[in-house]
Amino acid sequence: MKSIILEGNTLGQRHRHYNRLLNEVLSTNRGETLDKISYDDNDIDNFFKIDIASHNRDVNYILEVLKSKDLLYVTRAIKKSRWLITDTNYSHIINPKYLHKELFPYMMQKAKSKLLLHIRLYLRDEKRVAQFYKYCKQFDVKLALKWLHYCPLQFALNEFHNHIDEIRMSTFKRFCRRSIEFLDKVATYSKLDDWYKANYLLEVEFLIRHKTEEYLNHIDNLYNLSFLKRKHVQLVMKTCPRRILNNLGYRVMHSLVAYDSALIQYMDKESIKKILLKCSQQEDVPINIRYFDVLVKILPRIELSDRIEVLKAFFVSTARIDWQVPDGLNMFFSAINDFAPVNSLCVFRWYECVTFDVAYREITKLIETELKRDVRVSMIKTLLNCADRNFENIFTVLKYFHDTHIHELNNFKANFVNQILSRVAINKFDTKMWTLLDNLFCSMDVYKNSSSNSKYVETIIVYKIIHDQIVPEIIGSKFKFKTLKSYKNKLNSEEREKIFIYLYDRQIKDIEYKTITSEEEFKMFVKRLELTLQLLADWDKDITGYPMILNKITECITIKKQKCWAMDIDLSTFYNIRKQWRRYFFDHSLVLNPSKHVLLNVIKHDSNMLNMYQKEVALIRYDDPLSLKLVLSKIKIYYADTLAKEWINEYFFYLNDTEKQKMAIQSLSVLLSKKEFLDIVKKYIPEENMTNWKEADEIEHGCRKKLATNIHRVRPLPDTDEVLWFAKRKYINLAVTSLNTTFSNLSHIDREEYISKLTTQPLLLQKHGIHMAFNIFNTDKLLPVFETIWKTTTNSSVRNSVFLTTYDLLCKQSKKSRILKLWELLEFFIENLSDNEDLTIIEKLGAMYEIPEIVKSNFFMKAYQFFKSIPKKHDGRVDYLIHDYVEIVAKRLGRDFIEVYINLKWSENGSISDDIFFNYLLFVQDKEYELDTYERLVKPLFYNSKYYPTFKKMVFDQLPYFMRDYVLKNKRVPVNLFKRLRYDFKQKFSLPEDYVALKVLELICDFLEILEHHISPKANYSNDFEEFLKMPLLSDFAKACSKHFQRDIETFAHTHFAFEYVFDNVFYSFYFSTFHKLQVYKFMLGDQSKLESYLLVQRLISKDNIDIKNHEKSVHDEIIAMLCSHPSKEIKMICQHFYPDKTQAIKLN
Repeated sequence: MKSIILEGNTLGQRHRHYNRLLNEVLSTNRGETLDKISYDDNDIDNFFKIDIASHNRDVNYILEVLKSKDLLYVTRAIKKSRWLITDTNYSHIINPKYLHKELFPYMMQKAKSKLLLHIRLYLRDEKRVAQFYKYCKQFDVKLALKWLHYCPLQFALNEFHNHIDEIRMSTFKRFCRRSIEFLDKVATYSKLDDWYKANYLLEVEFLIRHKTEEYLNHIDNLYNLSFLKRKHVQLVMKTCPRRILNNLGYRVMHSLVAYDSALIQYMDKESIKKILLKCSQQEDVPINIRYFDVLVKILPRIELSDRIEVLKAFFVSTARIDWQVPDGLNMFFSAINDFAPVNSLCVFRWYECVTFDVAYREITKLIETELKRDVRVSMIKTLLNCADRNFENIFTVLKYFHDTHIHELNNFKANFVNQILSRVAINKFDTKMWTLLDNLFCSMDVYKNSSSNSKYVETIIVYKIIHDQIVPEIIGSKFKFKTLKSYKNKLNSEEREKIFIYLYDRQIKDIEYKTITSEEEFKMFVKRLELTLQLLADWDKDITGYPMILNKITECITIKKQKCWAMDIDLSTFYNIRKQWRRYFFDHSLVLNPSKHVLLNVIKHDSNMLNMYQKEVALIRYDDPLSLKLVLSKIKIYYADTLAKEWINEYFFYLNDTEKQKMAIQSLSVLLSKKEFLDIVKKYIPEENMTNWKEADEIEHGCRKKLATNIHRVRPLPDTDEVLWFAKRKYINLAVTSLNTTFSNLSHIDREEYISKLTTQPLLLQKHGIHMAFNIFNTDKLLPVFETIWKTTTNSSVRNSVFLTTYDLLCKQSKKSRILKLWELLEFFIENLSDNEDLTIIEKLGAMYEIPEIVKSNFFMKAYQFFKSIPKKHDGRVDYLIHDYVEIVAKRLGRDFIEVYINLKWSENGSISDDIFFNYLLFVQDKEYELDTYERLVKPLFYNSKYYPTFKKMVFDQLPYFMRDYVLKNKRVPVNLFKRLRYDFKQKFSLPEDYVALKVLELICDFLEILEHHISPKANYSNDFEEFLKMPLLSDFAKACSKHFQRDIETFAHTHFAFEYVFDNVFYSFYFSTFHKLQVYKFMLGDQSKLESYLLVQRLISKDNIDIKNHEKSVHDEIIAMLCSHPSKEIKMICQHFYPDKTQAIKLN
């Protein structure tokens, strides 16, 4: 096919020429065989072939293009061949099975993603979509969920319920557009709380239009109505108003305020009153200022007498006081404040609930007697609130303030004036009202040569102009130019025009006859011109009606081009201030806003301008080529014979400039074909036998660095051999960037070849290949690759990467078959470890926490054998292994081994690790060996004066903690062990010296016996020991404690102090919380005849008093009440001292 040369000055003309040529060929084409896509041809020629094949539905040709290494051609084929996706005649191709086996392995990763995206966007056959959902779910659940809403409805509903937590809100909206049943699924989903469900409701508010009843069913239980849009509230009130009016509770109040006009217009006064009275009866109504602010906005909608009734219902009845309303509103409101204070609500605030006339009369009286200025400010604000937006009422308040407060401080008056201006639009002021306000301005020195609030100055200017009055000179001088856009919507068209003319005339004086002679003058002129343009934009003026402004902009452009001091002044604001005006600046757009967007616009509409503004184009060309990629791509494709050649020559020139090399190389990678770009690359490939790498000059070295990091940018994707050209010596680190990018986009077939090549490359690239293999290969393909690397390399760093990668992969597996295969490989690695391996491997051998259980024992044995083979280099590693994995040691090496090891450590060090000793005693023993082990390992320690002190300390300090872990893991209690320890220690102890230790051991034994009785092996306990501390167990333990204490008190007169320490030790050993301690204390008070128990509990509870939390307070108070009610005078005397309030309350009862 003859190469196509496009004609036309603009991009549009070239598009039309291309389409004309294509239509001519299509009209005469009779199915001739097309040439294959050639990367040496220009893009237009290849586009032509793709478009013809797509039009003729040449499936085989399109499939070959999809396998192309040029993403541009793949994208073109996908977009032009939508029929391949939508037409059922090609369902044997567009299905997961065919794509996965026949097409995807040969497609680039980005191309694969693009094809899947287009299938998802345009395939609407529900059954076929379900196939893709199941396919994607195997690899990425979140991606699969994007397909789900196009699947068959029932299938989608079932899958949706299983993945609610993973569905994004935007995707959820698509589901609900299809069926409201998806919202029902969310509403009944137990793992979501009401707050999250309410957020889901808010996202699908559009359902209320067509599924009103169903949507409101969910609102009733989850949220108030105030989150609905006003138009939707109106819709509900028209279709089913009772659904809102019956939704009682204070939430309705917020809804009434939020949708005043939307709701009230459908309700009469009596209905509003009834709803408010019903709301007052709700127990969950909060009485606070925020609630009052809601209520006060509704009350003006009902009669005055009804308002008083509502206030009584809310605030008097809630105080639960039988009280008659006194005469006079002042007394009424004062009484409400006394009986039902609303967070320090001032009396005068209540007048917002009555008519303005009443409020005005009463509040002005209060103001006259009030001395505090801040309170008077609040009173006046309340008075304005009562006036609302009624013009006559506001005038009354303004006149009152003018007559009585004009001599107040300026801050006081400013607060009032701001309130007035926020309530009344400036064009609504009549002469009388303005005179009063103007007098206030005069009293605040606005008309004097002093600083003033800019808002007051603007207000005076606007009023004077719209009433055709002259603006005072002092006010004009104070005005800092603004466009006054905020006033535009408050004025009518005539008033708006007056304001605009004043502002425009004021601004134009500064620029119309201005002569510019310096940089500072030019900057000021540009700033004023920007403000003028902003004025035109804000007041919706057409710039063509102001030719003088256009001439001034042209003048600025001329100055910028001619004067060197003006070249750096930014004129882009002129161009960007309003998008609709840009067409009037097109001829000068490259000067006004030299950017990639303007350059692309010029290329589209008049490429001849590029010759007129070569200086500006050169500046843009220097810009970041990555941001210019779209422009460069357009030039390469549509201007290959003209602009592209010019730009390529310019960039070639920059290769000799070290500062611009990167920009030039990145740009050339876009503009040149792959063959042309690689010709440049070949000139700079570093030689293998180069001995002095510093011999290369700076320019050559710079080009190599930039080419090494940017070779991947060329289109189509370079081959792996081409990327590896720079994988030598000092450039190897730079080449890794291109390797990563290239690899991430390779097809699966090419990746396998790529990785095999990397394993023969230098060290860094070998490690890179290991990482890549780990990320893409499944276990079956990964194992032979790693085994080959391990056998062929002696480099410790590479071996380290292989070992750690295999180790990490093994730890992540859950399937037994894969675990066993990976363990087989890792076992091979461990067996072939040398004593010079990296320290990281050695540390991994001693860390088995993440190793799957089915191979953990085998892993231990291999690690143990390795460490035993080189004991000198890794001294202590064996001890660490035995220390951490006693269970495995005992099972694999036998009881004799571990017991010999324990005895050896006692004899060598006079001590043994707590973990090894107690883990073996607790976790390893079978019942038949339990007594025998105790007699051989533990019993001798009682009679060895050297070991006994250490052993005793271990038992009392550490054994309870190991016991807790044992109980949690096995759900059984080691009572026999503790009984034997108690018996032997009792023989060694002497009283009273060892009283506390013996008593602690006895109570621990009793506790374990009780725990054994209450624990259920079949129960599903959490990993928290507190799960075992239920009330029956605590009650039985309290009885055991009382029994011990009562028995000891008879033998030893005063054991209260000692027993406190006993309790502390026992409670600490079993992590008793304060709540559990209090429960034990309470159960110990079951028998009032046991006076000593009451005295002990009183001491204990006084000590724990500082730790009492809210949820424990009820138990604490119950214990104190039980103590105070005891008939003993001694107890009463103590309680009178510590708990006088409780004692007095009991006497009164």
